[in-house]
Amino acid sequence: MNFLDIFLAIVEIIVILGVLISLHEAGHLAMAKIFKVYCFEYSIGFGPKLVHVRRKGKETYFSLRLIPLGGYVSMYGEKGELPEEFDGTEIDDSRSLMAKPAWQKALIQVAGVTVNFILGLILIFISDIAFPQYYSAYQRMYEIDENASVSSYFVPATYSGDVLSYVEAHAEEGYEAKNYVVSLPTSTLSGQAILISDEVYISDSTDIFTAVYYPNTLLNDHELSASVRFYIAGTETPSEEQKLLGVTRLPDANRIEKGEYYDFANSPDGTTVKIKMSLIGIPSEGNPSFKEQYDNHRIQLEMTSIVEKGKLGDFGCNFRAIKQWLGWGRAWQAWSEDVPAACGAIVKGFASIFTGGIKNLSGIVGITAALPQIAATGGAARIFYFAGLLSINLAFFNLLPFPGLDGWSLVVTLVEKVSKKKVPAKVQGIMSFIGFALLAALMVAITVKDIVQLFIK
Repeated sequence: MNFLDIFLAIVEIIVILGVLISLHEAGHLAMAKIFKVYCFEYSIGFGPKLVHVRRKGKETYFSLRLIPLGGYVSMYGEKGELPEEFDGTEIDDSRSLMAKPAWQKALIQVAGVTVNFILGLILIFISDIAFPQYYSAYQRMYEIDENASVSSYFVPATYSGDVLSYVEAHAEEGYEAKNYVVSLPTSTLSGQAILISDEVYISDSTDIFTAVYYPNTLLNDHELSASVRFYIAGTETPSEEQKLLGVTRLPDANRIEKGEYYDFANSPDGTTVKIKMSLIGIPSEGNPSFKEQYDNHRIQLEMTSIVEKGKLGDFGCNFRAIKQWLGWGRAWQAWSEDVPAACGAIVKGFASIFTGGIKNLSGIVGITAALPQIAATGGAARIFYFAGLLSINLAFFNLLPFPGLDGWSLVVTLVEKVSKKKVPAKVQGIMSFIGFALLAALMVAITVKDIVQLFIK
């Protein structure tokens, strides 16, 4: 990652987080104003004040503080004490947050997460409708229907060098090289990782490997070898979907998780790497099923590359960057699939904390480091999708019943409603302080982890 990428990523994450936090707190402020709660301050960030202004004749200060990792709205009666800069204006006790009915307090407390969730939905839709989607020589649907047309699953790739010659030499009558597409077996590994070959031989090893495609970019044409990693084949049985696509071996999942792939840096010059990839022909007439097409019109392509000076040479297979606008109807369809997928991923991410600890979490450093790759594999559409995902993530996170978060305030309100007793403001303050301290410690631990991982990579 060069300096410009780092600088742009920092600017982007500051803008994204600034907008998400500002609107979250604006949700609290707007709902509090609707119910006539006196608000002392609307602040973005914590710590020393950088900007602290109040319009003449108004009651609420608008502040920008040094540490932009959150924000708050300070309301009368919330903490049981007045802020230091309070000017002594007499406030009617009816404007205290504690004087409001439980249902009004609850609406004020959930207003921020509601804004974040709705904003997330809007941002994901913008990513689908307002920007082109990028694919790299393939387009996969979520489920394989063996009766569906092959064109529903793939879009053409381009080839160069020996690959083009091979296709032309082996094409059946009535086929041209442009009629063939790469059969990328499965996208069920992780993120943008795709299994492209389940049978790879490296001349200085007795193991059988699998080739996994990790595109550095989907915005430009790129040669295969620049984005492929080789893992020792594992013992996991392929799924029925994968078997339908001809997959017989999968990468060792443990090695993928640990980032242990074959490194050519120490391989002797002349080491050969052989990949077997499938090509499928699309006839100019007719609409055969995917299964029929795969069974009857498939070419098994063997490509060879040679290692020179510790680097893998070209395979001669060029993946074409494909840009596509979804249009109104398809954008809604994509949105209806993206939103459940995003929510499901967030829930799984929170659940994984209890099984994998903080290794499954990323903080500001990890998010910033990931932004250039996110942009490279989808441009502005992926950035807006990422911002939407982050906004929904903030909504889910803030709903957790942990001291200092909105979910905790909501729990306190419900307890007070059921028990008919007020939780002392001092107790609430102590619990919030402990919660913020623990969250700060967690944030520091995650940041250290992210920095260490950057150097390990």
